[in-house]
Amino acid sequence: MELNVEIKSISGLTDTERQEVMKFSCGNTDIDLYLHEDALEDYICNLTRTFVLFIEGTVAGYFTLTSDRALITRKSALSRKLPSHPHFTVHRDSIHALQIHHFAIGEPHQNKGNGVILMNYLITFIKIKILPNVGATLLTVYSLKEAVGFYKKIGFEKTGCHSDVNVNMALVISEVLDD
Repeated sequence: MELNVEIKSISGLTDTERQEVMKFSCGNTDIDLYLHEDALEDYICNLTRTFVLFIEGTVAGYFTLTSDRALITRKSALSRKLPSHPHFTVHRDSIHALQIHHFAIGEPHQNKGNGVILMNYLITFIKIKILPNVGATLLTVYSLKEAVGFYKKIGFEKTGCHSDVNVNMALVISEVLDD
């Protein structure tokens, strides 16, 4: 049996799909509320782009992308993976990046591999749709502490910067792209 799986922009959803969005819950109220209340408004204001994963007509997850500039501390293991070109080295105080502003899988779809599937789609989407038009060295995320293991499994590493709530992580985009 083949599943009906679709990924759609928040801006192009039907009324029925919008109703499904309002039912989404990943177990974190702030992340749920972003999708319910702010994702479409942020799209309209040109701040972010949100894409919703539907499996059999229900919202299984979503991700939101925006632009970013990242600081990578020299002590971070990630620092050694950055390009070594002299021009890059001079201008590396603030590195151009794409940011995963939000990434979530709905509770019924968690721990089934759907997060990895959606992340692989996200990286492919960046490769095909974004990088031909916009330069970026890193893919960043300000991960909740409980999600750090997931991002490490994908290949993200700590940047060396953090807060009480989030762990700043990044992935060198060239490492996951096969040219």
